[in-house]
Amino acid sequence: MGCARRKVACALLTLSAAGVLGCAATAKAEPSAPTGATSHRAARDEALRAIPWQQIGDAERRQLQSVIQNASMYRRLPVRVIDCDPDLFTFLLQHPEVVVDVWQMMGVSKVTLEQTAANQYRGNDGCGTTGKVSYAYANWGQDAQNLAVIYGEGAYEGKPFLKPLRARSVMVLQSGAVRETNGRSYITVRVDTFVEIQQMGIELVAKTVQPWINQTADRNFVDTLGFVSTFSQTAEKNPQGMQRLASRLRTVDPPTRNELVNLCFRAAQRYAKHDGGPEQKPYVLAQRVEIGSTGHGAGSRE
Repeated sequence: MGCARRKVACALLTLSAAGVLGCAATAKAEPSAPTGATSHRAARDEALRAIPWQQIGDAERRQLQSVIQNASMYRRLPVRVIDCDPDLFTFLLQHPEVVVDVWQMMGVSKVTLEQTAANQYRGNDGCGTTGKVSYAYANWGQDAQNLAVIYGEGAYEGKPFLKPLRARSVMVLQSGAVRETNGRSYITVRVDTFVEIQQMGIELVAKTVQPWINQTADRNFVDTLGFVSTFSQTAEKNPQGMQRLASRLRTVDPPTRNELVNLCFRAAQRYAKHDGGPEQKPYVLAQRVEIGSTGHGAGSRE
């Protein structure tokens, strides 16, 4: 699967397991997946403890618990540390439609992502995958101290499956930033995924589609965070260019577009005094923030 197809999968991957199923089903051989991913029971239990169950509505809590209890697979994606402005990072999490619109404008994807209600989206990747996703819980904190619990459901119709393949997923995303002595912020990002693949037994999943899903999910996650990091560093260096880009976005409403422009100029001002140093790579590994060590406080569902 080429880079463009991987990026098409990314939009729904971040929010829905069905997107992974669709593109993994037609994937060609990929390089080895990034290291650091795990399906260990200790990681799974840690992810479950991070979910603020008491702050989630009854109906949504039942949905999440049903997926987790019937999960065909669990996986913690590779923990990544990226060079990125914390405010821009959080904004892109809150507005995934911005990322999708930019990809469409760049010509790397045909995926669509339509906001249907507050924190709810409907997507189509143009390759047989349709899905809908929602933030069951979101706490957006200062310095990218974020915790989000995402519910997704969708279907893939196409080769090699004779019937539509349906799935539900729960994703637990946690992040936190640290500012280094060079003035740059590095954000640690951790995502835990629970996937319930319907119409297939757990043993069949493990033998057939799970290797594809794991490999595609890991690669897409790393690629997406690399894009976010590059997006942030471009904003630092060329906010005027980002303003022109924002004016061309087709599916983003004016208030969201204006907020994006303001964040780009603020990022440029914040890092201006550090100009002239060695050029930074799109994303680098730095000292990790211990996710959850400082707590997320009393979360707010927005």
